[in-house]
Amino acid sequence: MEILNSGKNFYYRILFERVFDPIALYKVEGGKIIFVDVNPAYEKVMKLSRSNVIGKTFHDVWPDAEPRWSEVIRECLNQKKTMHCIGESVDVDSYLEAVAFPIPPNMAAVIFLDRTKLKRSGNALRKRQEQLRELAAQLTLSEEATRRSVASELHDRVGYDLLCQLRMLRELQERDDTENIRPELNELVSITEKIITGNRSLIFELSPPVLKEAGLNPALEELAHNILEPHGIQWHIITKGSDEEYRADDSVCVILYRMARELLINAVKHSGASRVDIIINRKPEIITVAVEDNGTGLISNSKGFGLFSIKERLLALGGNLKIFSEPGNGLMAVMTCPLRMKKGEILHDDKNTSG
Repeated sequence: MEILNSGKNFYYRILFERVFDPIALYKVEGGKIIFVDVNPAYEKVMKLSRSNVIGKTFHDVWPDAEPRWSEVIRECLNQKKTMHCIGESVDVDSYLEAVAFPIPPNMAAVIFLDRTKLKRSGNALRKRQEQLRELAAQLTLSEEATRRSVASELHDRVGYDLLCQLRMLRELQERDDTENIRPELNELVSITEKIITGNRSLIFELSPPVLKEAGLNPALEELAHNILEPHGIQWHIITKGSDEEYRADDSVCVILYRMARELLINAVKHSGASRVDIIINRKPEIITVAVEDNGTGLISNSKGFGLFSIKERLLALGGNLKIFSEPGNGLMAVMTCPLRMKKGEILHDDKNTSG
C-alpha cells in the first residue's frame, strides 16, 4: 500500500504494525467496501490472516457482521470526517468500539477498541444498583410489617389492659368509701387517660390503621392533618381517578405513604411553606402522588440524601421521582409507581391490598 509503504511514511508503517489495537484500512469500489490492509493486532484479535483479507470485500470477510460496522465505514468516507460506533460483535464475541477516520484521498482507517471488560463492569454496577434499590424498598416494606405487628400488639395488649385499668379506677371513683383517696384516684385516672392517648398516638406513628383498613387516600389525609396542621400549614388533597377502578397493591401504597410522609416532614422542617397540596392521580397501570408546597424551594442543585433515598425506593418498584423547583418559588415532588407489582420481583405483595 503506497500511503504506508512509501519512504516518507516509514514511521507511520511502524506505528500501524506495532499498535496493540486492531486497525483496518478500507476503500469503496463499485459500492463495495474493500479491505486495503490490516495490522498484526487485527489478525490476532479477529483471528484472520492478512493475506486472506486484503482485496476482499467486507461482506466476504464478515458475512454475518452487524450492520453498524460497515455503516460506520461508509459514513466516514461519505462525510469525510471521523465517525464512531459501539456495540456487540457476535463474530469475535466482544463488545467493540470502532473509531473510523478518513485518509485522503479515498480511504478510511478504523481502530477497534475492546470495551468488553468495561461493558461487563458497567452491567455489574447497574445490576448492583438495582439490587440495592430493591433492598431499600424491601427494607421499607419489612419495616412496615414490623410496625404493623408492634402496633397490633400495643393495641391488643397494652391498649386493652389500660382500658380495663381506667374502667376499674372510674368505678372506684364512684364508690362512697373512697373520699380519703379521691385525689389520688383522680390523678391516676388522669395519668391513665394520658397513657391511652399516647398509646393511640404511638400506634398511629408506627402503622396507621387507616392505611390498611381504608386505603391510601384517607391515610394521606390523616397524615397531612397530623403533620401539617400543628404547624399552621394549610393543606388540600386533590384526587383524580377512582380507587375502586385503579386499586394499588399494598406494597405500592406502603412505599408511597412512607415517602409522602418524608416529603411532608421536609416541607415542615425546611421549606417555610404556608400551604401544601397533595395530588393523587390514578389511571390504568399507574398511580402518581405529588406533594407541592409554596415554600422557598431548593436552595442549590443538591437534592439531599432524603430525596435520593425516596427515588431509589421508587425505582425499585419500577417507579420514579421528579422534582420541580426554583429558589423562592416552592417545590413539587412527583412520585410515580405502577399499580401492581410484577410477578417474580423481589418485592412480593401480601394478600391485603389497599386502595
